[in-house]
Amino acid sequence: MFRWIVLPAAFAAVAALLYVTTRPLGGDPQASFFVIGSARPGVQVGQIAPGTAQDPSAQRLALTDLDGKPLVLAGYGGSPLWIVFWKTACQPCEDEAADVAAAYAAHHANGLVVLGVDVWDTGAAVHDYAADHPVAFPIAVAPTSAVADAYGIWGAPTHYFIDANGTIRDRYFGPMTRDLIDKSLAKIL
Repeated sequence: MFRWIVLPAAFAAVAALLYVTTRPLGGDPQASFFVIGSARPGVQVGQIAPGTAQDPSAQRLALTDLDGKPLVLAGYGGSPLWIVFWKTACQPCEDEAADVAAAYAAHHANGLVVLGVDVWDTGAAVHDYAADHPVAFPIAVAPTSAVADAYGIWGAPTHYFIDANGTIRDRYFGPMTRDLIDKSLAKIL
């Protein structure tokens, strides 16, 4: 009787234990809701935004526009600035694009500047992407990792909301809804 009850039960228990211990923690890997890069701490709400006119290190955070011409964040001083860090192969970035464009259209007359910054792709790749996905606000490319390092960018999309004095008033990691966008914009407009 021992062989007929205990041995099959012990075998089942060992098989279950092997199955559980060989599975990834948290179940099967799932696609992330945003693109993951290396983790960096980044700047905090209430700090002066790196590269703005109020930050003495403004010159080291040079960007380029889609034509390869230099573009610096300090050039947007005195205006509320919303920086959207994005990537060409980012579905969440595309999903929120219509809401970003609508918010920009609604607040551009109030002085809002939106700047899309790609810190992952080459200038040529971003230029080609922008040709197929036109937007009304400027798009920049970071030729070095200085911008990503300064802002602690580790995924796309990432949003920074900077007031006219260069102070970060809000930030958001991941895709935003129109309601979240409006709440963040209210802090800088």
